[in-house]
Amino acid sequence: MQIDAERIRMRPDMDAELEGDVLLRRPGMAVRADRLEYDQTRERVKAEGRVRINRQGNRFEGPSAELQLDSFEGRFDAPRYRLVQGGHGDARQIDFIDEDRMAVEQARYTTCRVTPGPEWLPEWFMKASRIKTDAAEGVGVAEEVQLQFKGLSSPRLPNVKFPLESGRTTGLLSPVMAIDSISGIDYMQPWYWDIAPNRDATVVARAMSRRGLGMEGEFRYLERDYNGQARLNWLPQDALRNHSRWGLMTQHNGSVDSGIEGVGRIGVALAINRVSDDSYWRDFPKSYLGASGTPGVPGAGVGLTQRVLPTTGTLSWSRDGFSMVGLVQRWQTQQDVSSPITPPYDRAPQITMRYGKWNDSGFDWSVIGDTTRFEADYSHIPNVSAATLASLRNGTRSYTQAQVSRPFIAPWGYITPKVQLHATRYDMQSPLSDGSSSVNRVLPTFSLDSGLTFERETTWLGKSLTQTLEPRVFYARTAYQDQRLLPLYDTGRTDFNLSTIYSESPYVGQDRIVDNNAITFGVNSRFFDSNSGSELLRLGIAQRLRLADQRVSLNAANAAEDQKGLSDLLLGIGTRWNEQVMLDSTLQLNNQTRSIQRSTLQARYNPGPYRLLNAAYRLNKDTANPSELVDVGWQWPLSDLRWSNRPDDSAVRAAGQGLGAERWYSVGRMNYSLQDRRMVDTLIGFEYDAGCWLGRVAFERLQSTVSTATTRLMFQLELVGFGRVGVSPLDTLKRNIPRYQYLRENPATPSRFLQYE
Repeated sequence: MQIDAERIRMRPDMDAELEGDVLLRRPGMAVRADRLEYDQTRERVKAEGRVRINRQGNRFEGPSAELQLDSFEGRFDAPRYRLVQGGHGDARQIDFIDEDRMAVEQARYTTCRVTPGPEWLPEWFMKASRIKTDAAEGVGVAEEVQLQFKGLSSPRLPNVKFPLESGRTTGLLSPVMAIDSISGIDYMQPWYWDIAPNRDATVVARAMSRRGLGMEGEFRYLERDYNGQARLNWLPQDALRNHSRWGLMTQHNGSVDSGIEGVGRIGVALAINRVSDDSYWRDFPKSYLGASGTPGVPGAGVGLTQRVLPTTGTLSWSRDGFSMVGLVQRWQTQQDVSSPITPPYDRAPQITMRYGKWNDSGFDWSVIGDTTRFEADYSHIPNVSAATLASLRNGTRSYTQAQVSRPFIAPWGYITPKVQLHATRYDMQSPLSDGSSSVNRVLPTFSLDSGLTFERETTWLGKSLTQTLEPRVFYARTAYQDQRLLPLYDTGRTDFNLSTIYSESPYVGQDRIVDNNAITFGVNSRFFDSNSGSELLRLGIAQRLRLADQRVSLNAANAAEDQKGLSDLLLGIGTRWNEQVMLDSTLQLNNQTRSIQRSTLQARYNPGPYRLLNAAYRLNKDTANPSELVDVGWQWPLSDLRWSNRPDDSAVRAAGQGLGAERWYSVGRMNYSLQDRRMVDTLIGFEYDAGCWLGRVAFERLQSTVSTATTRLMFQLELVGFGRVGVSPLDTLKRNIPRYQYLRENPATPSRFLQYE
């Protein structure tokens, strides 16, 4: 212990009286006062006059205090306190019970800076008749709690239990309220249950003015060998639909010990997604429980807003390059009379085995075997046509695909020949149009991929650059076999871009093996910063030359793309010249009309924190689904507007802490269809940062179908360092605005040395 004072009267090993700018320091604690009496026999001090105690960064100031130094037991009269986490307040008295526990009488607490003047009146504060904290347990209990914000007082709550720092504790969370164009006024009261360090649950009581009473629940678990979560939404009686509504989603991932030597552990996964009716996706586009499962943070919903919902069970096992997966997958399709959709086939079951090695004496090789039972029922599709029913082909498909390649790689380039053999068998439940119930197909494929790399040093706009020139030639050859009678279980056309143009097949899935005889020519050029190595500019061009007509096709609409000759020309450019500007653009030029078939232009301007502008233009002239969209998203301070010239109230300025107090921000995203001349999806909001509290309001409009849309108004008040009230638009903003920054971005726990004495 170290003692410093202007005057010291002492009886060694008994007591001491210290006067004048007294400082008593022990490890982890410092005591300052005008006068201090120290009883060495009992390790007790009595301090008077401008007393200040700093213990591990938490400061207490007042007229007098008594303290047992060895156990930190004592009393502080009429103190003001400031915690290392940033909150502060005053009280009638603080009783220190021990090093971990204390009781505060007639306390007030806030994170706002105290305004000048005789009255202690921040913009918001919490007051309680008594607050008891236990640092060892990580919880606090406040009695007779009342909040005051801008002169408005909340009702008194009898007892409030809260976690200290970032811990979890069982109890009520802040209520949530929203306005929805379908459900009306939506009020939600969540309750959080901290079951164990690796298990928790959230239960939400919900009341909707137009629908009635409902409930949502989530249970999460994290064990050594498995983890998962389950979510349930339940509305006993929907007044708008006159029946019960529910939605269920579960996820489980883990492994079990087989108990068999040489087998070991077997992976197990189960995902269930089910809803009560076909209108669920439209009526309940949002839920209280966020996609991340974070309790108390309203979010993006439980993943049941898709119209096609999978339920999947999987068993998996792997060892030494060999893997095996068994899967059962069934779909629930939410049909709509105005826009019916064809459901995918169920897989009941699918068994897949793989074995392969890489760089095995210079060769890469693998073998895949798969057997799948496909089942579907099209009778539930509204107004289903006879042709659609006739195309239904339940059956079993088995295939084996073996491939071997030999890469030859050098610093100046590479060449990789590859050979594939694809063997397939179909066993149909009902005969094909030619009367056969089974079909066999065996097709080989040969491909040759080659490229060169050239480099040179150059200078552009004052920067030292390394430029590359990378020409590439890809050849693929597959024999023809008539496959028009075969069903289409899981096959579709891939997106035509600068990546997929260098592939053996333009399709994904196993039902169509394309007869290929084509060469793809392309060249890329990239510019790298010679100092940092970052890519600043990328240019690319590619085109495919078919040496013969492609006869295997998914539909007649793609016949022009499959003819002999040159394909559409692909162009791409992307630049990230600095951290502020990004530009990406791709063009697909029709080889016949010389017009733009598809184009994408994306740009981002991010000159600094909380200043962001995203813009995108997308054009697609596909005859089956043409579109032309403009997408704009932003986050921007409104000319640094401030309501007053008060000092910055954001405490320690750091990354993720906003631009300072008294500032407005505009956020939003707008998606406009130039083809339909209407707004598709809209999100517009404003955020206000007062330093110690944040206000948010956001308007969201989601287009469910061509003729219907859902609108929602979200508003939230966040008392920094205390809690939030209202519906949080944060998940919506994060999901819709790339690089959006939260005004209080999960700051790290402050160090106690920030308030060191």
